Amino acid sequence: MTEIGRALRTARMAAGLSLQGMAARTNYSKPYLGQLETGARIARVEHVTAYESALGISLSPLYAQMPMPARSEGELSIELASFLVPSALAGGAETGFTLAELGAAERLARWARGLQWSESTPPRRAVIDWLEANLPRLHQLSPGAGRAEQALRAGAELADIAAAMSWDIEDTDSARRYYLGSARLAHIAGDASLVAAALAGLAMQYLDQGRPADGLEVAQLAQYVARRSASPRLRGTLAHLQATAYGIVGDTTAFERETAYATECHLEAAASPPADTPVDRSLTALNLSFLLGPRRTWPSRGRQSELLGPSYRHLVATRPRLAGAAFGMDRTPLPGNIVPPVMTVTSTARLHLMLGEPDRAAELAGVALELAGPRAGGRTAARLRDFQHESLEFAAASADIREVRTAIADITINH
Repeated sequence: MTEIGRALRTARMAAGLSLQGMAARTNYSKPYLGQLETGARIARVEHVTAYESALGISLSPLYAQMPMPARSEGELSIELASFLVPSALAGGAETGFTLAELGAAERLARWARGLQWSESTPPRRAVIDWLEANLPRLHQLSPGAGRAEQALRAGAELADIAAAMSWDIEDTDSARRYYLGSARLAHIAGDASLVAAALAGLAMQYLDQGRPADGLEVAQLAQYVARRSASPRLRGTLAHLQATAYGIVGDTTAFERETAYATECHLEAAASPPADTPVDRSLTALNLSFLLGPRRTWPSRGRQSELLGPSYRHLVATRPRLAGAAFGMDRTPLPGNIVPPVMTVTSTARLHLMLGEPDRAAELAGVALELAGPRAGGRTAARLRDFQHESLEFAAASADIREVRTAIADITINH
């Protein structure tokens, strides 16, 4: 037990609260708080603040003992904190939206969600045109004024969609700008969960770019922002992002801890289907992006097995039951018009590479090749080439892997 964990436990017990009672006051789960108090999970500033708020006391001496969060770029903290500052843009002249305008914006968001991963007709231009036309009006709305919160949520969801589609075509600067814009609009609306959903997308972008420290920082901030309102599904997504970041940097203990917590949250969420809200639609799109990936092969291509493989294999070796639960869950419905079977099979084949099972991976890759046909292009070709690069470490010892790698090169040539 760490000094900070012991102090948190002492403060809670002095107030006569059980872990369950503390969980009800903070919206962190009982197991999560237990991990903080025992030292299994590192306590951060937001955790101490949550204890202070719940108990109505000051724990200021603990702040001096808190580890400073890692920052790979000096401007990141300022950029992330900017949406938490009360907006100087909000509260201007009344520029309220009519019911007809709100209805049209919400229909646009639902339509765009269904097509945002389309390779032939992505609705990026329509969404960006709406944002460019309406952002000035949104920035002048005051929360609580008429239909302001409904308009702000619609704007936040459309900005989140624009961000994901920008990331998909490798326009990372625009993606970051739209993710932060989405978070700001959601913050003005007072929707902490929607803020966290937008930040989760930004965290995934940083992980995709090979920036795990930044991805971890953003995911932790999102967790703090939505600590009192996060659904099990949102908590599970944020824990999964943190686990991925820890896995990339090789912190197997933290990877295991976050994977266990993510699994716990996803199992809790499985008891009830996702609601049709901007937050749930955002999380569904985000979970699909984990599987689909961007259309291109990112600069760190072929390194998924190299970066995450050791952490996955350590988990399988040390906690096989947890690994089975974590990898066996169907967390996201996979509509066939968005996720072709070839993508699902290729993703599973890549997972088996990370688990150190090249024979099973080659078998599944063979199935994917049959589904792909004589030529593969776009996102399908990119994911098959990812498998080709990631399987290199097994090629010398496996004839099946060598055969599959050659076949992938043949059907993805000129794509």
